[in-house]
Amino acid sequence: MKYKLINVVILVALSFQTGCLYAARYDGPYLGKVIDEQTREPIEGAAVLGTWSVLHADLAGGHHTYYDARETVTDKNGEFSIPGHGLRIMSSLEPMSVMIFKVGYQQIRSLAWDSIKIAYGEQIQWVGNKPIFPLRKLTLEERKKQYSDKENISDKKQRLLIKELNKE
Repeated sequence: MKYKLINVVILVALSFQTGCLYAARYDGPYLGKVIDEQTREPIEGAAVLGTWSVLHADLAGGHHTYYDARETVTDKNGEFSIPGHGLRIMSSLEPMSVMIFKVGYQQIRSLAWDSIKIAYGEQIQWVGNKPIFPLRKLTLEERKKQYSDKENISDKKQRLLIKELNKE
């Protein structure tokens, strides 16, 4: 019995050492705002996808597995809210990663919420705990180039995509 307790204590200590276990953490809600980079106007209808993964410790440091995803769209003020998973105790659930997409704009690719300040620095401004994501409007040529290199798209889907891209 004593050895089992010691093993559990060692396992918990190693988990904290490798950073794969949070003793206690409150996950969410995740609030933000999406604006046009040039006009500074809010962007309504931008898709915001939040994904969560679980970090599993192993000898190589760890690997991630999918846990959950939640999606929303921005309102007329460009704001969004994605509820988190609440209070997590002794959990290896990672904070949410966010992806933001709006047709005609540069997208924010999957980015760990905790890394926003590091990845975007001064580009992203914060109002309290709410980041403001400025999206750059793409030119028609940039929009077409994004999808022109895709090989495994059928001709029918390619035509539909070009039709969608040409909408203004």
